[in-house]
Amino acid sequence: MRNAALVLGLATLIWAIPLHATTLEEAIAAAKEHAPEVEVAEAESDIAKARLQQAKSGGRPSATLSGTIGAGRLDPKGYFGLTADNVTPAAAQLVIEQPLFTGGKVSAGVEQARASMAAAEAGVVATEANLVANVAGAYGSVIAAETMVGNYAQLVDETEEIERQARLRFSVGESPRTDVAQAQARTAEAKAGLARSEGQLVTARARFRSLTGLEGNDLQPLPASPLLPATLDDAVAQAEANNPQLAQAEAGVKAAQAGLKGEKADQLPMVSAFAEGAVVRDQFFPGYKADSATVGVRARWQIFSGGRVSGKIAESDARLRVAEAQLRAAQDAIREHVIAAFSGVRTATLIETAAQEQESAAREALRSVREEVRVGMKPQLALLDAEREAIAASAALESARTDRIVSAYRLLALVGAQ
Repeated sequence: MRNAALVLGLATLIWAIPLHATTLEEAIAAAKEHAPEVEVAEAESDIAKARLQQAKSGGRPSATLSGTIGAGRLDPKGYFGLTADNVTPAAAQLVIEQPLFTGGKVSAGVEQARASMAAAEAGVVATEANLVANVAGAYGSVIAAETMVGNYAQLVDETEEIERQARLRFSVGESPRTDVAQAQARTAEAKAGLARSEGQLVTARARFRSLTGLEGNDLQPLPASPLLPATLDDAVAQAEANNPQLAQAEAGVKAAQAGLKGEKADQLPMVSAFAEGAVVRDQFFPGYKADSATVGVRARWQIFSGGRVSGKIAESDARLRVAEAQLRAAQDAIREHVIAAFSGVRTATLIETAAQEQESAAREALRSVREEVRVGMKPQLALLDAEREAIAASAALESARTDRIVSAYRLLALVGAQ
């Protein structure tokens, strides 16, 4: 019995210890590990790195070993005094080649691959930055929905009590049936609000789970905003230097420039040094042997392509113009978005401050009305009106907090400070 009591006591103690509440930073870290879009972006970056390695190989030596072997019977029909015999024809060849001059095609390929890798790496940063802002929004939505569920649950309890008291007073003739009907209506309204907020909580947690892989049942309050640029000029300057979408557009121009250079290289000769060695056995008559070794320089120059090369150059030149125009558009768009985001952060902060004041005032009014109802200065239904105003103020405050943190992370995503 003593052991059973001890086990029960320990279980009760462990159950009483609160579980660790998830912070926003922990949710963001979990999302980066969980989100498939981050995995896709990282895989695309690995692909770009592999292509850079392939491009570099174009200027390095290559070695190719080939060979054949067979079995058969060879009958020279008496020529050269040879008789029919079983043979095992075999041949092996080793070719080593080193490019000496490619007209810049190899270096252009490397530049193009390096630019593509830079764009892919910027894509990882952009994906993670957008994910962070989405997680912050989902995190805030869960907290707001939980707050509303708690508020409406309390309101349901209070409306049910007021309805019970209204029925009692009506039964002894102290109040009209209208009071009962009004109390019933307020109870139904509160229950509808509770059902609606519970549905919103289920949806918010599902969204949070989809982003992070976490359940979102125990979240800490939203933190203060992360460190942001002090001025609009600072924000614009940081975005011009670090914005990942802008980095992708700049990489696109570099890749297009390298592509044009590579196409122009097809107008020039290709020169390489080579060394070849071969071994041949039993090829033409039984016992045949031949060994060879050759070193030299090999050149190839396509002097006429029917317009194919000039057409590819024109295409690459047009692609370069497209990339340059896209870069200018990205620069204008990023500046516009930074201005809007910086203003949005300030607006969200002001709205949150106002919402805090409104919520405090509504709570104070609720306390006053509750006391006035207690001493009989106001009817019970006035308390319900005050409760509704307090709930609306609480919802507005949680919404403002979420807007503020999301606006902050949107700005950080634009300035590349994630």
